[in-house]
Amino acid sequence: MLLGEPPRSQYDLNFPLLGIPVRVHPFFWLIGLFLAPRHGGPAAVAVWMAAFFLGILCHEVGHALVMRSQGYSPWITLYGLGGLASYDRLPGRSAVATEWRQIAISAAGPLAGFLLAAIVIVVIQALGVKVIWLFGAPTGVMAYAIDILHIGQQPRWIEFANDLLFVTIVYGILNLLPVYPLDGGQIAREAFLMLIGADGVRQSLILSTVVAGGIAVLGAAKWQDFFMAFFFGYLAYASFATLQAYSSRRP
Repeated sequence: MLLGEPPRSQYDLNFPLLGIPVRVHPFFWLIGLFLAPRHGGPAAVAVWMAAFFLGILCHEVGHALVMRSQGYSPWITLYGLGGLASYDRLPGRSAVATEWRQIAISAAGPLAGFLLAAIVIVVIQALGVKVIWLFGAPTGVMAYAIDILHIGQQPRWIEFANDLLFVTIVYGILNLLPVYPLDGGQIAREAFLMLIGADGVRQSLILSTVVAGGIAVLGAAKWQDFFMAFFFGYLAYASFATLQAYSSRRP
């Protein structure tokens, strides 16, 4: 999802999944702990970490599977700023990077997360657990599971389901915003290139700067979410700096 692949370390966790190499950098666990709930004790943190890992991994697997279907050899890296699906061309196979192929690759991550969320909702409803839909800022929609037999203290598996729904739905929606280098920013770039040609990159960077800056302001002033304000503020700055560098290179 974000920036470049970090260097390898002796503390990396490596394993294959569906024939795709996966590497988990130790900073991935640190960001997960930073985002973990501040209530519920160590057990709640452990449940969150499991959901965080599964949700982000599912997102990157979605990218990687579409990459492989398009003639690439993918690998996945989970690290301190989220996840990243990278690829090389498969030997003996042609892989032409068209706008539609890039859009499919970028959209596959959030869609994989939404599919996992749908599966979770179907399963927990089949088990008799009520699912409540919440509507409002900053992402517009969220699903929340409540076991009506344990109103005071929800079972750990309900906590896990809710954490997983949060990661797959909320992070998935945020990832679709037209902000670099999120998936939505990549989709916006390809769409602009198809619609207006070579100037599409510059226009997508302008859009990224405006949207990220606006969310940063709302995060600080309205939602009192200073992590979101800092995160999108940084992305606004990075988009603006990239826009300046890109514009200076153009004739």
